Amino acid sequence: MAGFERQYVSNLVPGNPAVLRILLIAVAVVNSATLGYDASVMNGLSILPSYTEYFHLNDATTGLNNAAVWIGSILGIALVQPIPDRYGRKNAILIATIITVIGIILQAAAQNIAMFVVGRIIIGLGTVLSNVSAPPLLAELLPPRSRSYVLGIFFSCFYVGGLLSAIINYGSQDIQSTWAWRLPSLLQFIPSLIAICLLPFVPESPRWLIANGHEEHATEVLAVLNGASGDDSLVNAAAEMHDIKSTIAREAAAYPRNPWKELLSTPSNKKRVIILVLFGVMTEAVGNFIVSYYLTRILSQAGITDTYRQTQINVIIQCWAFAVAIAGSFLLDVIGRRLQTLMGMVGMTVTLYILGALIKVYGDSTETSKNYGILAVIFLFQASYSFSITPMTSLYPTEICQYKLRAAGTAVFRGVDVALGLVMSFTMSFAMSDLGWKFYLINASWNLVLTALVWFYFVETKGLQLEEIALKFGDNFITEGYDNSVEGTGGRPPKGQLD
Repeated sequence: MAGFERQYVSNLVPGNPAVLRILLIAVAVVNSATLGYDASVMNGLSILPSYTEYFHLNDATTGLNNAAVWIGSILGIALVQPIPDRYGRKNAILIATIITVIGIILQAAAQNIAMFVVGRIIIGLGTVLSNVSAPPLLAELLPPRSRSYVLGIFFSCFYVGGLLSAIINYGSQDIQSTWAWRLPSLLQFIPSLIAICLLPFVPESPRWLIANGHEEHATEVLAVLNGASGDDSLVNAAAEMHDIKSTIAREAAAYPRNPWKELLSTPSNKKRVIILVLFGVMTEAVGNFIVSYYLTRILSQAGITDTYRQTQINVIIQCWAFAVAIAGSFLLDVIGRRLQTLMGMVGMTVTLYILGALIKVYGDSTETSKNYGILAVIFLFQASYSFSITPMTSLYPTEICQYKLRAAGTAVFRGVDVALGLVMSFTMSFAMSDLGWKFYLINASWNLVLTALVWFYFVETKGLQLEEIALKFGDNFITEGYDNSVEGTGGRPPKGQLD
């Protein structure tokens, strides 16, 4: 690269910002795909007789196998703030990937339920660490104009892993041995392997480097991110680094204590915690959990019981959800976070009411048209979730928290998410068996409550710099040195400030 010789940033990191942005999108895709594969692999395995017969599954053991990954995620919550904050965002992703691969090997080699559950627990620990480490790395490397859609794409690519899992399950169902379920389990390592291969090509977060005293390294990263091409590139990057350092210093002065203690220290942070908890509940409790983990149960209630047909539908629904989620990612800065979430909540509530009614009336029908009418409603429900909640999952918790509280705040969000996932893994199978069609009406009524809470608490962040988002929460200290006089912009941060 012309202008300076790299001392800290690897020569593998491209100097072209456009190429680097593509690599960062790839990091988002593969880390999210790992999560999606893991969630969907259990859905696919539950369809395969070779899996259910090998472990002699019933409602209790099915719930345990599904719950194991959530147990691991809860155990991992204690690590998701200190590891990325202490060792760096990149190293945290590497650690998470290694942990996940170990769990995958144990799951695929399982000889009994205990071994399978232990493998799932280890996978849960690795995936929650990856899911908390990767979004901050992307947010702190990307310019504001790219942050929204890339972080939206991050969790939208959950469905890439889900689609890969569904296709592999569909292809392995004819294997006449336990490899019918072991192969889909083992191939879960593919996204993890790709994630490890991509890490050398992306830099560490400049904000993390500055916060941990590596200012020369941070300056070099900023020069690379800006496409340094002249002798003055390091000088410009140093000025940019100074702006970021000043912002971090003001945050540290305002929040001097441990991040966990600061989360409830001010009214603005308490509001953030309310939103993080509410959104954590929404990611699992709006009806999506049953589509992700109990699709075969829904299809059976709808009268679609053939294994081949169920696996085909699983593949198609993953493709559909992915396409809708990508569209939702690019519309977040058009429609707005709050409005798009409200639209999705209304859509999910209505479709769940309709689904419950149709299953009650036509669930025992053998008429194809009636069965597929129910299936159409399932697709509409999945579209509502994928359009609204999916692209918000990695974006919203990341952008509403300041740098110092970002890892801790995301950990709160994930903690609620995985805790509720654990509870639902144990209870959902029994609830669906005992309540039948009434289950969907109860879930829809619960969604009405969540929709009202979104209306009252969610803050619109469309088109705002992170400093402006902080202003909406009442963090006035962050605006020292903030230029609020630029006409038509609503205020801008000092020149060069990434965040």
